[in-house]
Amino acid sequence: MSENKKKHKGKDEQRPDLDSLLKVSQVSRATGVSTSAINYYVRIGLLPPPLKTHKNMAYYDPSYIQMINYIKRLQLKKHLPLDQIREIMAKKIKIWRDMSSNQRSTAEEVFVEQESGRMESLDARKRIVEAGARLFSSKGYYATSEKDLIDLAKVSMGEFYEYYSGKEDLLLDLAEEGERAFRMRVSEEIASVPDMLERIRIAIPVAFQIIVENHQIFTLYLEGSVFSDASYERKLAQIIASTTKDLKSTIARGVKDGSIRQVHPDIAAYAIIGQLVRLANYWMEDPMKHKMEEITLEAVEFVTRALKP
Repeated sequence: MSENKKKHKGKDEQRPDLDSLLKVSQVSRATGVSTSAINYYVRIGLLPPPLKTHKNMAYYDPSYIQMINYIKRLQLKKHLPLDQIREIMAKKIKIWRDMSSNQRSTAEEVFVEQESGRMESLDARKRIVEAGARLFSSKGYYATSEKDLIDLAKVSMGEFYEYYSGKEDLLLDLAEEGERAFRMRVSEEIASVPDMLERIRIAIPVAFQIIVENHQIFTLYLEGSVFSDASYERKLAQIIASTTKDLKSTIARGVKDGSIRQVHPDIAAYAIIGQLVRLANYWMEDPMKHKMEEITLEAVEFVTRALKP
């Protein structure tokens, strides 16, 4: 045994046989990623260091193929930046190392999507989202751990980190789920309503009802107390901008067909959304004292008077 190999074995008595390992050129051929890119991934921490047997010689476990393919999916399909990929990979690699001594099978569980395809993947994500909504609303965001989410959703750690870098990332996604639920409910209720003002009157109670159903989650957003950076501000701004755009379009159509008086659609839309957000905050200050039914009626009346011809 060479001196280098003796040194390495002293540090790790379970070092695998070199015959089971791959050279970087072999990993490159298997993944379609250049050797220089693989070396770069190792250098910046996207991949763990390979087994070094010489200054210019390193060997890679076959699991590196799955890791590199996973990095490619995060880059090409999810368009994630390297900093975010590094965070996800760090957690996945820790799981890969901790879960089992049989690294090859563990890597498949952690880094490879199930062969049953997209429907199972979507189902896993749906279960995680539902678990987040349920636990954050009942147990509270701070008291909910990632293990709680994984256990309730009945997914593996690998599946959880396939979609989310942590519970903060999940909370951000739940805001988008709330917006999608709002759009779906409103579209169903206004499908046969030609009057634009009446469409807005219908949408307001739906928005407040969704906030009531998910008040723990929305409280976190509107308070802005969860995040250490501007993530929640960007997400909330995106949601408000999207909702405002829809409202602006509805107001413009109403002005055109005469169901809404002559107003500036942009100004009116921002004014209405701003007031609704403030009313939501007002309710969340004391849900037992501030009755949502009264708030909803007053909000609908306010908007009706503001827009009625």
